[in-house]
Amino acid sequence: MALVNYKEIFSYAKEHRLTIGAFNSVNMETLQAVASAADQMNVPLIIQTYHAHVDYAGADYMQAIADAASKRLNTKLAMGLDHGRSFEQAKLCIDNRYSGVMIDLASEDYDYNVRETRRVVELAHARGISVEAELGTISDADRTLEEIAAGYTDPKVARDFVADTGIDCLAVSIGTAHGIYKYQPKINFELLGELLETVPCPIVVHGGSNTPDEEVEEMVRMGIAKLNVGTDFFRAYNQAIYDFQKEFGTDAEITDLMRAAREAVEKVALHKLSILSKFRR
Repeated sequence: MALVNYKEIFSYAKEHRLTIGAFNSVNMETLQAVASAADQMNVPLIIQTYHAHVDYAGADYMQAIADAASKRLNTKLAMGLDHGRSFEQAKLCIDNRYSGVMIDLASEDYDYNVRETRRVVELAHARGISVEAELGTISDADRTLEEIAAGYTDPKVARDFVADTGIDCLAVSIGTAHGIYKYQPKINFELLGELLETVPCPIVVHGGSNTPDEEVEEMVRMGIAKLNVGTDFFRAYNQAIYDFQKEFGTDAEITDLMRAAREAVEKVALHKLSILSKFRR
């Protein structure tokens, strides 16, 4: 099965009452792990590469691995750019046949965000590629709860932003954050409800790592379209390598080492997907 765009995956998710996992991958092992988990659960998946990981691994390399996975597996897979920082980086991934790209200019003023996002939308849509953008500030997890709350997404502004840009899905700020939380996250479910009612496109939540399962479950029940997860996979990967080398040393067969890391990521992915598909029909 070839890679598909976000619209096809979101349509399937809406029909079957799923939240789509958007799982960050940085190499062959992490990508194989999350794709295998989706195949075992028989759910669609968006494989993402964070903007810095695109710079590290190369958009062409990562797209080729995702394309190979999609042809081996029976579930729907998409390939996306996560937090693209410029039109140029989004174009790089579009040129390399990603299924979707995110352009994140939320830290810029509204007019600039709209203008540059529309440039990406025009290029991407001409090639059948989906676009995600961000409004509000999704902070890093070492921020205080007050700092995170200061970046909440305004529903009315979000509605206008979607109309002004033509994006396919919107990442919003409701209390989650990127990375490892310094404080217990406080999700603003009332705000999420307003956004789901007001914004005329699928709603995306970032910062799915280390967010309590019961809070993720509630967001799924409410109807978010996509949840991004990255840090939880990378921590599992790093821990597996550390544990393996502690037990077997540095002379062990490298494929055994990488297999251990891949299996650790797959285990986390299976758990995440079980929550995202809890209300499946």
